Amino acid sequence: MKIITVRDLPLEGECVVSIGNFDGVHLGHACLLEKAAEIAKAGGMPMVVFTFEDTPKNTRSKHITRSSDKLRLLEVHGADGVYFEDFETCRNMTPREFIKGILIDRFNAKTVVCGYDYRFGVHRSGDTGVLARILEEYCGNAVVVPPVTVNGIVASSTLIRQYIKDGEINKASELLGRRYSFNLPVVEGRHIGRKIGFPTINQRFPEYQLVPAYGVYACLCEIGGVFYKGVSDIGVKPTVSDNNEVVCETHILDFDEDMYRRDVRIFLFSKLRDERKFASLDELKQAVANDVRKTRNYFSANL
Repeated sequence: MKIITVRDLPLEGECVVSIGNFDGVHLGHACLLEKAAEIAKAGGMPMVVFTFEDTPKNTRSKHITRSSDKLRLLEVHGADGVYFEDFETCRNMTPREFIKGILIDRFNAKTVVCGYDYRFGVHRSGDTGVLARILEEYCGNAVVVPPVTVNGIVASSTLIRQYIKDGEINKASELLGRRYSFNLPVVEGRHIGRKIGFPTINQRFPEYQLVPAYGVYACLCEIGGVFYKGVSDIGVKPTVSDNNEVVCETHILDFDEDMYRRDVRIFLFSKLRDERKFASLDELKQAVANDVRKTRNYFSANL
């Protein structure tokens, strides 16, 4: 899959463009992307995804997925190329300016595939009807993909984001179509975990990334393609810190290797308890031991 840059534009030859934020690349997005890939294959054209950079200025909400994860998932669902736009460059365009100036002139779009609720242009003034009508003027067409539901619930980034913020990880995972996870580098900590017999890895969330509900979770940690059970504490570590820095601190069961500066993917499962401040390190040690026991029991029953 190719990452398309401004130097590659305008594209040569016609293509199918899938357009949207694709935050989370959930089941609805997967349906849209696979439909676009099917159309592109039938027409002998590439399928290109037009989306936005994952930075704070490009969204009013924090992102479910980082750009690296988004790229990987877009490719899985059939993208031949991905273009990341800076939202600021097109936020004040009229729908016609966006369609003609970008989709037609820069991407040579023959077909544009979008979701049923897609809005674009200044003040979100364009919708799927506007898109179809203007594309038709330039001999293009729009394909609108209906909502995808799971147990009667529409898969949407907004709802998934809320589930994650509420600690409802299983519900979020159902709509994602995969286990919710994040992949972050391991950073230096204060080694408190090692002092109490439970060494941990520490990971900081980027400013623009969504943070799950504070609390302790049973998790799986992927390291070099191998999965290890673990206990993740997401929050501000109130027992041992007062700087309010949000981190994911994970004790990996039956594992004790140096992971500094390496990326580790954390798959969250059951929330075991809320984050709380303990009166002493001994109390914290007892709580972590209990969290480990619950995690072993959880995975014994669910894996």
